[in-house]
Amino acid sequence: MIHGISDHEWMAYLDGELEAKERERLESHFIGCAICWEFFDRLARTTARLDAAGKATRHSVPLRDDELQRSMGEVLARIRGKTGTPGRLQPTDVRERLDCLERVMAPMCGTTTATRALRAAAQGSPAQSLEYVTADNWTPFLSSLTSIAAVMCGETGAHLVWESGQL
Repeated sequence: MIHGISDHEWMAYLDGELEAKERERLESHFIGCAICWEFFDRLARTTARLDAAGKATRHSVPLRDDELQRSMGEVLARIRGKTGTPGRLQPTDVRERLDCLERVMAPMCGTTTATRALRAAAQGSPAQSLEYVTADNWTPFLSSLTSIAAVMCGETGAHLVWESGQL
């Protein structure tokens, strides 16, 4: 948190999803705060570079829809083989599912980045910490992680994260 601006507010502002009143509050703060303006500028430039890199990567390795669907099906089948059969998320399964999501994301963005993405998603969810992710707050956590994965790995990677978390 920087000057009372949460990570969630920063991301919502960058994504254009912040309510008008909150957006105006942040923008008026940016005008008088060089630290926050520079931080915003760095985040915006980094986000733009990640978006551009993601688009370039997606275009450099084009897959037909049927190839993509088949590949995702194979990955999900392998994951199901490691984590059991799909069903209702039990509280004892949360740690196993977090590990599964880390295994899914690691090849796309590296183990350290995958771990950080999980932590950031937890912070941006009602759990507010990875240790407090439970079956009851799983869906908002997974939604937050999927949004992060979309920026880092593109829509296909985000879809894979979402589907993997639904097991």
